[in-house]
This record gives sequence, structure tokens and C-alpha cells, in this order.
Amino acid sequence: MKTLCLILLLCIFAAALILTYVVKKEQQSNIGNKFLKLIRKFDSWQMMR
Repeated sequence: MKTLCLILLLCIFAAALILTYVVKKEQQSNIGNKFLKLIRKFDSWQMMR
């Protein structure tokens, strides 16, 4: 019974770690995309001048 509980806790902990890693990765790529969009807007604005 103790081992089953321990294995279950380990699985939940591992899933939480994987989830946080994926969310962080997604947020970083999202920030990168926003930064690239801003640079493109600035470039197009410079061309219009």
C-alpha cells in the first residue's frame, strides 16, 4: 500500500514538472513572437518615412 501511494505521488510530481516545463517553453516562444512582430512593425514604419 505504501509503495503504491509513493508511486502515485511520484507520477503526479513528474506530470506537474513536465506541465510547468511545457508552459514555460510556450510562454518564452510567445514572448519571442511578440518581439519579432514589434521589430517588423518598426521596420515597416521606418520604410514609410
